Amino acid sequence: MKIRTMARFLKGIVGAYSGKVGSVVGSSWRSVDYVKSLPKFTGKKATNGQIAQRSKFALAVAFLSPIKDLLNLGYSDKLQGKATGYNKALQAVLSNGISGVYPSLEIDYSKVVISKGALSNLMGVAWAEINAGELELSWSPEINKFNAFADDSVVLLMYNRTKNFFSIMESGTRLDATLSLPLPASYSGDTLEGWIFTGHRDGVKTSLSYYLGQLVLA
Repeated sequence: MKIRTMARFLKGIVGAYSGKVGSVVGSSWRSVDYVKSLPKFTGKKATNGQIAQRSKFALAVAFLSPIKDLLNLGYSDKLQGKATGYNKALQAVLSNGISGVYPSLEIDYSKVVISKGALSNLMGVAWAEINAGELELSWSPEINKFNAFADDSVVLLMYNRTKNFFSIMESGTRLDATLSLPLPASYSGDTLEGWIFTGHRDGVKTSLSYYLGQLVLA
């Protein structure tokens, strides 16, 4: 097992440094300087709790890594602070988005949060396969002058559980009230999970994501 410690580095008279010096390494991230110790190896066997926590972490990372860019967009609201959207989504999944007891762990899709912000989400959202190979998403086009604007973009994230594949669609606006998506013929019979959120034209406002639920295709 490797053990590593880290501390924030306050610049002294000679300033911060970068690189290895003895048993420590200096580095910087987001304009904050840190000092990290080199990893130390220990012969202690990991506890069952540690193994379970590592398994949760690996499961969450494997699920979220393919949509890292979308998560950074989803949490780009200026109220969300400096942490990356990916890290915030990862923390949310680790805290509340994994069900079961090790080794039978699985993602609880209803608890996954892919965006968070002050913008209003869509009202009356529903999705359905209206024809074979055609998915339709609908909502009520309610707007106001505070946090729900006509030209807010609508972002749909769809996860094909059967094929372990993500699809992202961003071609509609709040005022459109509907969004159609053609599906590949190979998706027939597959199980989908979906989330939706809205984004403001200025790029610094997003809404809390909404879980659409599970959809089994014909």
